[in-house]
Amino acid sequence: MAGLTISPRIGLATLRTGLFTVLVVLVACSPASGPTAPSTSTAATGTAFTVRSSGPSGTAAAPTPPAGSDVEGSIESGGIKRTYVLHLPPASTRLQPTPLVAAFHGWPMSATRLADVTHLAAVADAHGFAVLFPQGYGDSWSVPGGLATPAHEAGIDDVAFARDLLDAVGPTYQIDSSRVVATGISNGGHLVEALACALADHLMGIVPVAAPLRPAGPAGCRPSRSVSVLEIFGSDDLDGAAFPDTLSFWAATDKCPSGSVENHLPDTVDDGTTVAITSFTGCASGTEVTGYLVIGGGHAWPGGRPLGSADEFGRTSREFDASELIWEFLSRHS
Repeated sequence: MAGLTISPRIGLATLRTGLFTVLVVLVACSPASGPTAPSTSTAATGTAFTVRSSGPSGTAAAPTPPAGSDVEGSIESGGIKRTYVLHLPPASTRLQPTPLVAAFHGWPMSATRLADVTHLAAVADAHGFAVLFPQGYGDSWSVPGGLATPAHEAGIDDVAFARDLLDAVGPTYQIDSSRVVATGISNGGHLVEALACALADHLMGIVPVAAPLRPAGPAGCRPSRSVSVLEIFGSDDLDGAAFPDTLSFWAATDKCPSGSVENHLPDTVDDGTTVAITSFTGCASGTEVTGYLVIGGGHAWPGGRPLGSADEFGRTSREFDASELIWEFLSRHS
């Protein structure tokens, strides 16, 4: 399984902007870390194999659920071959039609590393949805107006890749590509917010993790329809002032009534973190804008495996499981 290589404390601002995007699937083999030679086919192709899903280390043993299956596939997008891993739940739990979570890794990171950190495949097996883990060019994503990642420097169009991929895997694997929640961490999370602006016709919601917007928000963001938003952010990861600004941007974009409701999760774990929740409801077309601020939390996927040491990345909260929260968010809007 591919590892994550990051210099100690490059600055949580840099880490956060790069670290995870989520189309999620637990994989046994690592897909290529970037585009390869041009493919002759634009259809989704892949090889399926069965894997046994597992939760994060330290999780108490539980009855083993039926195993889903992984498909390592590829499509042609922008004239180059792009790869992905798709996790399909077992037939015994699979919902019909089958909704999809697309999970984008961070930078530098791989699709398989994100799957391992998030255990989204295990959550998908339990609840019956599919998870898609796309692989970025040079373990990175090109976000319009974003950082100079390898993908950005190479002129990769990852918004187009995301559209092509969703259009391909939907009919190929009997997935409802109109019922998609896109999630990602850091660089992947920033791509997810760009997708909400450009691919709203494919998405019912987004869950950016450790990826607040710049103060002005995405330039020229005019979604074709309202998209629900669930933001997850650690207070020790970058400038906490960006979090309320991000929620305000999406509340205005989704035409939410003025005013939000503030709440807190019960503090059930002694891990140095607590969780404040900000909610905007009654937004256009039944959408919502919700923010989970992990007070004392770092550059992390709450409830998942730590990205590295606490000195490098800060605390990983155990107050809630972000992957289970994504399922709850998906089920509310499907």
